[in-house]
Amino acid sequence: MGYSLRKKQPPDLVGAEKYYQAALRINPDHRGALEYYGKLKLINKDLLGAEALLARLDKACTFGCEEYTDLKAAIQKYQSKK
Repeated sequence: MGYSLRKKQPPDLVGAEKYYQAALRINPDHRGALEYYGKLKLINKDLLGAEALLARLDKACTFGCEEYTDLKAAIQKYQSKK
């Protein structure tokens, strides 16, 4: 639900955040929720929040994973635009 709310036009970022938080309460290591919540943090110009979620993904992805790679790339792209 969070993903679809974040992607709809116009996006419902508040609603999306509630769903990401709910997903992470159920499973704090849910890789998809961590990645997409990190991307939402970047949309809201919260680089520190996105980096904190990236650190959580690093721990959740023992040998690396696509979600970590994707969020890391999104953070790097965000930083290059500043």
